[in-house]
Amino acid sequence: MIGYRYFLGKEPISSEGADTDEILKQLSDLLLRENDISKSLDLLKQQGVKPSDESPGLQGIHDFLEEVRRLKQKLQQSSSSPDPSTMEELKRLEKLEHELRRASWGLDPEKINAQEIRELLGEQSYQLWKTLKAIPRLLEVEGYIEKLGEKYRLTPKGMRKIGQRALQDIFNSLKRDALGNHDIHFRGNGTNVLLEESRPYQFGDPFHLNLGRTLMNTLGRQASFSPRAKGGRLLELRPDDFEVYQTEKRTRSAIVLMLDMSGSMARDEKFFAAKKVALALHTLIQTYFPQDRLQLVGFSSYARPLKGKDLPCLNWDLDNPYTNMEEALMLAKSLLSREHVPNKQIIMVSDGEPTAHLEGGKVFFQFPPHPRTLARTLLEFKKCASCGINLNIFMLGQEAPLLQFIQQVSKVNRGRAFYTTPNNLGHYLLVDFLSQKRKWIIT
Repeated sequence: MIGYRYFLGKEPISSEGADTDEILKQLSDLLLRENDISKSLDLLKQQGVKPSDESPGLQGIHDFLEEVRRLKQKLQQSSSSPDPSTMEELKRLEKLEHELRRASWGLDPEKINAQEIRELLGEQSYQLWKTLKAIPRLLEVEGYIEKLGEKYRLTPKGMRKIGQRALQDIFNSLKRDALGNHDIHFRGNGTNVLLEESRPYQFGDPFHLNLGRTLMNTLGRQASFSPRAKGGRLLELRPDDFEVYQTEKRTRSAIVLMLDMSGSMARDEKFFAAKKVALALHTLIQTYFPQDRLQLVGFSSYARPLKGKDLPCLNWDLDNPYTNMEEALMLAKSLLSREHVPNKQIIMVSDGEPTAHLEGGKVFFQFPPHPRTLARTLLEFKKCASCGINLNIFMLGQEAPLLQFIQQVSKVNRGRAFYTTPNNLGHYLLVDFLSQKRKWIIT
């Protein structure tokens, strides 16, 4: 069991059980589903932290409540006519049970008498309870969250950590599936970045000399083939001795990720999966491809640019639930037109046909989609193709009208479509992105 102490203000915070990384891991999953960090913290306290190979976990309020109920049942069954001390203990347990039940409904756990937990459930339960209550402060001390007024928000450090967790989850599951090996590092003939590895020099290579390896090659050759001379001798460098550093060619690209936020995305955890993949892609590009530019566009009844820092708490659009792909494509094309890079790409994640378009500056909606909506959306796809923008569509549905629409898109845009499920979205999108990076680097 891991134990540590923080001193924040006058009261030291003791932590027993799960460490901060495990707590943040549990919080990140709740946050991506609940879209509100304060609500997610409350749920985390209720549910606790699941045990893993690296951590013993942490009891939640529901676990404490069950422990009190088991102890109360045991006392009730121990004797048909309990003595006064047992009756008093039962009353205290019933009161504690009532307070824990209120806390499990979302009420303030600070109102629970922690000394009663110590006396009725024991010292270990008391320490775990203190840790459970201190979760927000522990995350604050580590720099993952900060409090503004009565609400908490993620810090940049917390945002990076959650993005890394999303990326790690996807690639960990990728290793278990039969999708092949997908290396993130690429080697080419570029001169941008020197790698640690070196190789024998060949005529025409950029002369990034690895001096240490070159001299060792010369020493080894002379020691093997030349007799020892008294008083030593000078090194005689030959062309075969030279080693040069390998390089990594980095081709810049600009990507717009179009994220469907319409009402239908709320079903079957589709929006949760899309948001998690968007967060993972954002982290992947920041970490491994910092020369690339990723921009985010959300679309429902209308389109708007999104910021990476808003992804963890992003929610589907309850007030504007239609699917306006036309305006999203117009915005994405406008954003890419400002980028002076050789490779431009739109990645769209959606679950249905377009049901809305702009007409006279206002949103026109009809379901099933009006032919004018389909025609105007297809026209925007065609305009993207004429601007040299690659298009990859990841569809979370396979209904017949949707398949027919995507076939029309493929004809006018020569893009590619992937039909997948929320569980497999991350596999397909990230693997395809890395595959495209490989192709861009080779060409």
